[in-house]
Amino acid sequence: MEENLKRVLKTPEVLFIGINGVVGGGIFLLPGQIAKLAGPNALWAYLVAGIIAILIGLAFAEASSMFSQTGGAYVYAEAAMGRTVAFTVGWMGWLTYVAGWGALSNGLVSYLSSLFPAVAAYRNLVIIVVIALLCLLNTYGVRKGSGTVLFFSVVKLIPLFLLIIVGLIHSGGTHSLGFAGGSSNFGQAVLVLIFAYGGFEMATIPAGEMVNPRKTISTAVIGTLIGVTLFYMLIQLAATRLDPGIATAKAPLAAAGSFMFAGGLTVMTVGAVLSIIGTQSGVALSSPRQLYALSRDRLLPGVLGKVYDKYQTPVVAIWTTGILVMIFATTGTFTTLILLNVAARLYEYLAVCVSVVILRYKSKGAERPFKLPFGIAIPAVAAILCIWLLAQETPQQLLAALVALVIGLILYTITARTSNRGRRTSG
Repeated sequence: MEENLKRVLKTPEVLFIGINGVVGGGIFLLPGQIAKLAGPNALWAYLVAGIIAILIGLAFAEASSMFSQTGGAYVYAEAAMGRTVAFTVGWMGWLTYVAGWGALSNGLVSYLSSLFPAVAAYRNLVIIVVIALLCLLNTYGVRKGSGTVLFFSVVKLIPLFLLIIVGLIHSGGTHSLGFAGGSSNFGQAVLVLIFAYGGFEMATIPAGEMVNPRKTISTAVIGTLIGVTLFYMLIQLAATRLDPGIATAKAPLAAAGSFMFAGGLTVMTVGAVLSIIGTQSGVALSSPRQLYALSRDRLLPGVLGKVYDKYQTPVVAIWTTGILVMIFATTGTFTTLILLNVAARLYEYLAVCVSVVILRYKSKGAERPFKLPFGIAIPAVAAILCIWLLAQETPQQLLAALVALVIGLILYTITARTSNRGRRTSG
């Protein structure tokens, strides 16, 4: 179907979309967890996760160079494996948003509690109020939602750069760059980091609005992941130099900030809160629209595609997503929600890698302005690494992700049968 979107996005703008999609609230929440899991090998966990993300990103880059329409992973999966598999990719992508938003909500309370300890007693109330406010904001217009995202996109980088500068010149701490033995949870550390690297695929979605999508996406995806890997390693190094005990901190960068200078804890806490809310704002804007799109394409019940006439916003999808996030955030822990997010995300990444392999055979003559060398080796290796990371998940998390997938398929089947019955009746 021909798209009528205006092609105005150039490479620097798409690169910013990618970086903004990756660098979010997650990096404020994970350094302590990574230090706990990987110990002295924390920096190397970032490097390994970055290399895996780059290989997956290369698969995205080739796939995206074959298409110019908006949709990202959903479009690639449909071309390679059909409508049903494409639905599961879209559905699990939405689950990624829901679980990630829930994890960020838990992290927000942790940072607020570091500055105002009394907040901890009202954890669930704070979570529900913030989620409800974001849903209201997006109910009353996409411009309000997108403006909020832009503001937080700029604000969140300031404390992180400040942490790096102060941490690297700090003389009171050290960090070994050598690989040390005895880190039995190194694989799980890499797994958890996929949460922090997730989002680079946002650069592939607005292809229908890019001046030269086939060239732009590949440059933006690879540039984003290389830059972010270096940035994250510097943050972990600086935080550990400032506070060698961040492995036990619930708000790790706030703890590191307390060693920066007088008022450093407040600076990092405020920065983290703004960044986490900013990331939540982006998720609140994007996630309901993914659910709405699945309903619009008749893959989910039509009620989820209902639009608020006055403001032309997907009101049912917004509040369905928001209420589920409230439930996830108030009943789940930060770690369990991150692992659920990563399981769903890896399903999407695996589908893209497999799609690239299939399309090499299914669409041999298709134009590929960005074609990976070594045949199918890179997407095949990326797919194997996705499976390896999934194997690091706990059985409980894999079961939870599987249950969510089955629920989606049940809704999909019911919708398909209802649509077919309606067509037969009208015919």
